[in-house]
Amino acid sequence: MEMGVDRVKVVVGNTGLGYYKEVESYDKYIDLRYIPELSMIRRDDSGINIGVAITISKAIEAVKECNQHGFHIEENMVYKKIADHMEKVASGFIQNSASLGGNLVMAQRNHFPSDIATVLLAVGSLVNIMNGLRSKELTMEEFLRRPELDSKSILLSVKIQDWNRLMGISSGTRMNLLFETNRAAPQPLGNALPYLNAVLMAEVSHCTTSNGIILSNCRFAFGAYGTKHPLRATKVEEFFTGKVLSVGVLYEAVKLLGAIVVPDDGTSNPAYRSSLAVGFLFEFFSHLFEANVELPDGYMNGYSPLLSPAKQLDHGKIPTLLSSSMQEVELNRQYHPVGDPIAKSRATIQASCSLYREAVYVDDIPSPTNCLHEASFTVHASQFF
Repeated sequence: MEMGVDRVKVVVGNTGLGYYKEVESYDKYIDLRYIPELSMIRRDDSGINIGVAITISKAIEAVKECNQHGFHIEENMVYKKIADHMEKVASGFIQNSASLGGNLVMAQRNHFPSDIATVLLAVGSLVNIMNGLRSKELTMEEFLRRPELDSKSILLSVKIQDWNRLMGISSGTRMNLLFETNRAAPQPLGNALPYLNAVLMAEVSHCTTSNGIILSNCRFAFGAYGTKHPLRATKVEEFFTGKVLSVGVLYEAVKLLGAIVVPDDGTSNPAYRSSLAVGFLFEFFSHLFEANVELPDGYMNGYSPLLSPAKQLDHGKIPTLLSSSMQEVELNRQYHPVGDPIAKSRATIQASCSLYREAVYVDDIPSPTNCLHEASFTVHASQFF
C-alpha cells in the first residue's frame, strides 16, 4: 500500500514474516489491533462474527464458548471439532500473536496451506470485505477464488453461520450429522504444515423402503495438497446426495475423488497427498459398514451390511477399524551361530559398576578452579614460514 511517497503495510501480528520474507521495504506499519471494530466477537441466532484482528487463540476460545452454549448436539459437535482442529495450527506462541484475518489473507494471496481456510470453507463461512466506503459479503469459496485484495480493500470479519440454518434443518427433522476434520503432517504432534487437510460432513437418515442409509447435504473440503487454495469436492458431494450408502457407491466416490484431488506440478509427494484424501473419505464412511465384503474389480476388505442405528450415528462412540495379523518365521541352524541372539559380555559389568558407583568417567568429574584443557593437533612446519 502506497500513501504519498511512503510505503505502508497493514499488519496485526505480522507473523507471516517468519514464513514469507519481505522482498520490499516499508516506511510505516499500520497495526489493526487498535481498531475496536476489527477486534470484536458477536454472537446471535445467525452465527458468530469474528473480527479479523482477533488472534487465533481468542478465535478458538470463542468457538469453544459456542460449543458450550449450543442447543443441539450436532451443533455442539461441529463447534467442538472446529476448535480442536484450529488448536493444531502453529504453536501456542504463534496462536497468541497471529490473527485470524492474516491467516486467511495469506491463504488467499500467497496460497498458504491454511488449515483454518479449509475448515471455514467446509462449514459455509462468510467474509465481510470493505472496498472504499462499501462493504460486501462473500462466501469463503468466493473470497479464496477472487483476485488478491488491493490497497483499497480490507477484510473486516469472518462469520461462522448457524449450522441448522445453513443446512436447513428444523428441530423436528429426523436426521443425523456426521462431521470430521482431518490433517496429515510430517510432525502430527508438532504443529507442522500439513501434507493435506480435509473436512468431511454429511447428513444421514434411515431409508424407509430398505435397510439402508440415505446421504444428503454433503460438504467435502480439501486443502494444502499442492493447489492455490482449498476447494470443495462438489462433484463428489453431488454424487452422494440422495443415494443409499453402499459399497458400490463408496467405491465410485473414491475413484471420483482421486481424479479431483490432484496436486499441481512440482508438489512434493503428490501420490501420497492424493491417497490421503481418498483414505480420509473412506474412513469417514467406513464405520457405517461391517467388514469382509468384496469390492468391485477384485478388491477386498470393503464394508457392506449396515450396522444397527445406535452404532451408526453415535458420534462419540465410532468404532476404530483395527486389523489383526500373524506372521510365522521359520528358523534354521544352517549358519549357526550367525543370527543367534548373544548377550553383550561387558553389559553386566558396566551395569554393576554403575549400580555400585564403581565406574568413574572423566566427563563426570567436576573441573577444578582455573582448570585448563589441552587439545593436541599437528601442523606442517612449512605453514609458518
